[in-house]
Order: sequence, then structure tokens, then C-alpha cells
Amino acid sequence: MKKLSLLMVVITLCISTLWVISTSAQKEEQHPSLGKDAPAFKLDLLDGGNFDLSAVKGKKIIVLDFWATWCPPCRKALPILAEVTASYADKDVVFYAVNLQEEKDKITDFLAKEKIKCLVALDKDATVAKLYNVDGIPQSVIIGKDGVVQVVHVGLLPDLKEQLKKELDDLVAGKSLIGKDATITKKPAEEKKEK
Repeated sequence: MKKLSLLMVVITLCISTLWVISTSAQKEEQHPSLGKDAPAFKLDLLDGGNFDLSAVKGKKIIVLDFWATWCPPCRKALPILAEVTASYADKDVVFYAVNLQEEKDKITDFLAKEKIKCLVALDKDATVAKLYNVDGIPQSVIIGKDGVVQVVHVGLLPDLKEQLKKELDDLVAGKSLIGKDATITKKPAEEKKEK
């Protein structure tokens, strides 16, 4: 009986050790942009004019969403991001949907059909996507008033609306989000960016 009990303890310890090792291996790596100074860029806007990140960096909280109309998770995330960020406009939050390499007509048709109102920056050659280490879309990047990348989400979060509100509330309150959960949030609903 003692031998059986000892054997059960050893087996339990082995299983526990294997579980800890496997969950540690599955922990996602920190996104390379997280905690770094947000790279400056200038892009044309869909409706004319241009967006110069350096004009708002250090003054406002900036939410960038790298997306494309052909990406189903992007199509679901964009209206949520536009709605939530619009409700924070009076709290110095700005939102730019950074479209990757699509024609203006295709983007305009999609926005009209879905009744989405937001500023769309055109990353025609994916240069800005490379600056922000985008390898899957949608990718949302939140830059704090300090000009530092505070959050990176890759993929469609199941609780996107609530998560974004919490992150924006914390940033508006002057809190840093770096170090709280300094890992990239990567969900199964992400799409690999066409290269």
C-alpha cells in the first residue's frame, strides 16, 4: 500500500512538472514593438491629406489597426475599434485604420457597405507594417501619450470591446500597460499578411 501511494505521488509530480514545462513553452513571446518608442511615419489618408504620426505622438493616445478588407477577423474588429475609440475622442484618443496594400475603391466600398466611419491611412507598400513588425492581421497597436508602444494585439480578441475600453481607461488615467502583461496577445482568428 505504501509503495502504491509513493508511486502515485511520483506520478503526480511528474505530470505536474510536465504540465509546467509545456505551459511555459506555450507562453507567447513579447512582441518586438512592445515598450519601444513608436516609429514615426507619414501615410496618405483615404479621404485626402495625410497622417503624420509625429504630429500627435507624445500628445495623444494613438490606436493603430493594421487591416485589410479580405481578412474576416479584420472585418469584425474594425467596427468595434472605430466605435470604442470614437467614444474616447474627448479624452485625447485618436484612431487610424492602417489599410495594407489595397485599392482605394475597394476600401471605400467596404466602409460604405459596413457603415464604418474612421480615418484610414494607406500603407500601399506595407512599409509601416514592417516598422511595427506586423506578421499577422488584424494587429492593433496602442501608443501611449509618452510615445511608447503600450499594447500590441494580433488577431481578433473575443472580448475586444471590453479589453480595449480597459486599456484606454488605464492609459487615460496615466497608467503604463507595459509589464502588466508584456506579451503579445495572439488569437487563433488572425490572418497571415500577404507578402
